[in-house]
Amino acid sequence: MTKLIQYLTLATLILWSFPPVMAEETYGETVRTKLASGLTNMSFGIAEIPKNMINTSNEANVLLGVTGGVLKGTLHSVGRLLAGAVDFLTFPVPSQPITHPTFVWQEFTKDTSYGPFFDMSRNPRMPNPLNAPVPPVPVASRNPGY
Repeated sequence: MTKLIQYLTLATLILWSFPPVMAEETYGETVRTKLASGLTNMSFGIAEIPKNMINTSNEANVLLGVTGGVLKGTLHSVGRLLAGAVDFLTFPVPSQPITHPTFVWQEFTKDTSYGPFFDMSRNPRMPNPLNAPVPPVPVASRNPGY
């Protein structure tokens, strides 16, 4: 069992060491991203528990964060585990990963969502900070007010 965990961790590190391209993804890149998503979600899905404890504590209070965050995190951990298993088993199908955000450490303050299953679009869901929308600059009033 420990050998399996070592091999999965090594495979995850190797697959994750090559960052996906933000432009048009090829078949190989899409498959690699989906395989990496499946392996990491099965391995690190448990990180949803502290993530949801922190986010719930920040949104409400510490007591709700400890109780409700553990419950919510446990449900999302099971969801990531199952979605990771589906992504891992179907990685040759060039679809986007099921979980959003793709990895548990991306967009840490955002709640995890799932689906659509087998989205065959070639547009990656991973955020591209270089193409992020720029907030509008307030325009000074033409009437100075005097």
